[in-house]
This record gives sequence, structure tokens and C-alpha cells, in this order.
Amino acid sequence: MSLLSAVLLAGVIAAAGGRLGWLTPWGVLLASLVGAAVLEGAGMRGGVLMGLFFVSGSLLTRWSERDGLHSIDAKGSRRDGVQVAANGTWAAAGAIAIHAAPVIGWSVMAGALGAAQADTWATEIGARAPRAPRLITSGVVVQRGTSGGVTWLGTAGGVAGAALMALATWAVAPPPAALAGLLGGCLGLTVDSILGATVQGTSEPAERIDSLSDGRADGGRPPSVRGVAWCTNDVVNLSGTGVGAATGLALSLLWTMG
Repeated sequence: MSLLSAVLLAGVIAAAGGRLGWLTPWGVLLASLVGAAVLEGAGMRGGVLMGLFFVSGSLLTRWSERDGLHSIDAKGSRRDGVQVAANGTWAAAGAIAIHAAPVIGWSVMAGALGAAQADTWATEIGARAPRAPRLITSGVVVQRGTSGGVTWLGTAGGVAGAALMALATWAVAPPPAALAGLLGGCLGLTVDSILGATVQGTSEPAERIDSLSDGRADGGRPPSVRGVAWCTNDVVNLSGTGVGAATGLALSLLWTMG
């Protein structure tokens, strides 16, 4: 696809996302840039993969917001420019690389998108888990929506999201991109959760639950801050998708050298 066609089509799609309330104005601009890079490098096949992540994630987030289920750090269902960049930068880089190295480019893009989709699905589906989440690093029970908190339902949802991305990639891209979508998605999701539980700057709510106190809320304790202040959820997401992209790169190099 020509650059001009990619820019125009990406702009129309991003504008539609803004009209639907899925993107802020800043998000529309960044989505146009990311989408143009993907379409110019990977064509409509890449656009299908990017669209799968964007549409499914937006619908799940809207569903959670409608039912009053959201992360403590959530910005809402409208993605802003920083969120778009955190989830789409590595995928765009992979798409651009397709011109020079098709297998590597497709694998990097699929790995990044698999990680982004796995994280979004895990967050939104996990919010509906019947039991409170536990920190992935310690097993301590925490309030729903706490960064780094995981549930079996959320983990299964994340794996399902990565698997769907892998299946879609298998239909449109050369191997080993499909494996990158699955493995990169699962590894990216895991790293995202670990970073969320350790270095992401967040204010833990007072009603955090101690796993050794029979599930009773410790309501008398004031909120505490953990992690690094500048390490926001967007930084963690960029790192998680970066792990997915790196997984795709490693798999593609092994494939080409084999």
C-alpha cells in the first residue's frame, strides 16, 4: 500500500474510533500515525491484525466501564495518545521492518500485538473474576484493579487473547509470526504483571486485603505508595509490548538461521 493511501485510510479509521468514543483527539492523531505505519508496511493484512486488537480491546473496555469494573489506574474507555503509543509503537516498528526483512518484521509486529491484546483481555476479563486478585509476585490478596494483581480468569482471558491474535496471524502472515503472537503475548503479559506489581508507581487503596487475615479488609490503614513514580501504566504497557516484540525477533532469527 502506498504511503498516501495508508495515511488516508488510517486517518479515516482513527477518526471513526474518535466518533465512537474509543479515542480522545490526541488518541486519534497517534492512532493515525501508528495505523499508517502498519498499513504502509504490512498492508491490509497488517491492518486486520491491528484492527483485531483495537476493536476487541475497545469493546471489552467499554463493557467493563459500563458495568463499573475498571482498574485503579484506568483512564477510562477512551484511549489517549500515550496509551496508543504504548500499545502500538513496537507493532508499527515491526511493520516498517517488513520491507527489509519480512519474516522478522511480521514476527515483531505479531509479538507486540499479541502482548497488547493479552494484557487488555486479561485486565477486562479478569475484572469479572469471582475472587479477588493476588499479586503475581507475593500471592497477597489485593483489591480488584490493583496493578500486578492476577486471577485465573484474567490469566485465561489473556492467553485466549494471545491465541486469537496468533490464529489471525497464522491466516495472513508467514511463519513463525503466529508463534510469536502466542508466545510473545504470554511472555509480555507476564512481564507486564510483574512490573505492575513491583516498579509501577501506584497508590495502594486502604481497603487492600491481607491474605493472612481471613480475607478481612484492612480499612484502618492509610493508602501507601509503591513503585517508581515515573513508571506509569503506560510505561509498563510499552515494556510488555516490547517483550512481545523481542520474543518475535528472537523466534524469527532462530527461524531464518535454522
